Amino acid sequence: MPVRTQLTRFLAACLASAAVLASVLPGTGCASAAKTRATERTRILRDQRITRAQLEEMSNAFADRYFTLMLGASERVMRDNPDVQQCRIMNGLRVLGVSSMYDIATAPDTLTQLVDQLVVVTLQNYFWVDSGRSQKIWGERAQPIVEALRRAREDVWTLASKVFTDDQLEDLDLLVATWWSRNGGTDFVAYVRFSEIASTKGEALIEKVRSGDGLLEPIDRATEQAEEARFALERSFFWTKRVPLFANWLVMALMYDVLAVPDLQRVINSVEIISHTAATMPDRVNLVSERVGSVEQTATVLVDRVFRNVLILVIAVFVGIYGVILLRRRKAS
Repeated sequence: MPVRTQLTRFLAACLASAAVLASVLPGTGCASAAKTRATERTRILRDQRITRAQLEEMSNAFADRYFTLMLGASERVMRDNPDVQQCRIMNGLRVLGVSSMYDIATAPDTLTQLVDQLVVVTLQNYFWVDSGRSQKIWGERAQPIVEALRRAREDVWTLASKVFTDDQLEDLDLLVATWWSRNGGTDFVAYVRFSEIASTKGEALIEKVRSGDGLLEPIDRATEQAEEARFALERSFFWTKRVPLFANWLVMALMYDVLAVPDLQRVINSVEIISHTAATMPDRVNLVSERVGSVEQTATVLVDRVFRNVLILVIAVFVGIYGVILLRRRKAS
């Protein structure tokens, strides 16, 4: 065989081999590059870990952000709305959501605060937004609450990305979605906590992040007790300042019950429920104040302040009931 022919065949074989390699290597290269980029991102973030104190501040800030979103959206849904039932449901949604968010923000464990906030907001989106339930209840008025809940979900997952790696976020998302697929439909998603949906894998994930296998600075068990006392006092102030912001919504809940439910006995039952809710407010302050032995006097002042607010609220509720009873008697006569 002529040398020229052999050389031609050799070059053709080389070109064919190069084409095969070119078709295989780009995919592998992209996957490898993507993995490298993800690893590099995690390394950079770990070099900029956030502290427990920073996480506490972010959790509190998100609770206030959630309150602002719910306040603005609910006012738009309820303003000039002639449908009492729509207003009643909207008021109930914001009372449960905001009280739950502040309850979470005053919980003792900082990392659990974030995870519980993520769980509540995600489940609220499943229940009210993704299912289309908001549109069924409020019709054209539903858009503000839909936008508010979606924004809250974006914000809380962005916050979580500062603490959890991408893989850990995927695991959290799967845990919440799996629980919802099995238990979806419950009305009181605002009071579902991570401890209720977490499997053994979920609990192990939180412990890993707590020990430094995430983007949060490892929590030093030796200094945790001392820090807890300081955080408890700060949470007392945080809770006390924010109770009056939504306490009037409890009175509004009673008013809507009176308008929507004419049965007086059911109205009285509503008063008992509201009074019980209000009565737990000073208990919350007592709970966190007991952790602060060195500032007992300051904590007592906080408890007294909240107690006065609750007392005013309870008096207002019973004055309202008394007025309803008098009105009914006049109509009857």
